[in-house]
Amino acid sequence: MRTATMNQDYEIDFAGRKIAFRLQRSDRRTLAITVQPDLSVVVTAPKKAALENVLAKVRKRAVWVKRQQRYFSEFLPKTPPRRYVSGETHRYLGRQYRLKVVETKAAEVKMRGRFILVHTPNKEDKARVRKLVEGWYLARAKERLARSFEENVSRLGTRLGTPPQMQVRRMRKRWGSWTRRSGVYLNPELVKTPASCIDYVVTHELCHAVQGNHGKKFYELLRHVMPDWEERKGRLERVAVG
Repeated sequence: MRTATMNQDYEIDFAGRKIAFRLQRSDRRTLAITVQPDLSVVVTAPKKAALENVLAKVRKRAVWVKRQQRYFSEFLPKTPPRRYVSGETHRYLGRQYRLKVVETKAAEVKMRGRFILVHTPNKEDKARVRKLVEGWYLARAKERLARSFEENVSRLGTRLGTPPQMQVRRMRKRWGSWTRRSGVYLNPELVKTPASCIDYVVTHELCHAVQGNHGKKFYELLRHVMPDWEERKGRLERVAVG
């Protein structure tokens, strides 16, 4: 389990596997466990509930949590395994581009029209092509997410006080997260989604820096700074990336 404070991420061991969840505190009297369509788990607990009791409750409901995750996984978009060959489609900012692998002395990746061009000394070396493409995506993600972060910090203005730090980190089941200690984490896979979805995730996590949990004040703030957040969220949930 990761050491964390209120409104942060935890995980438990169950049958040799991890169950990760976000713990939120609220004024409710009972504890609730929710499995989201993206397979993430949210636990809403009373403010004074002891952490050990929360963890025990999650362990007790672990079989149900796994069952719900299996159910929702049937509806997740299926992305075929990547082969990293010419003609394969990849997404960038919500649009599809075709990969074009070209043998050249220099190794680089660049975008031209509706193509992602991969220059490599040996186009049969799929591991090298994959590494080049992933490196290109990561560099683009850092640049694009930093721009969105800066713009949406301005959107929230003085409500934030001292703006949190932003870090890009791969996450299996989350687009983004926020912790009081470390700031905002953003998944680099976001760069494959539409710009409006990127701004939604960034704004959502920044709102947590003002209102830690998903309470009424949180949603009032989110709606104030981004009135169409529900539409953006729905679009993000329908996006297939890979």
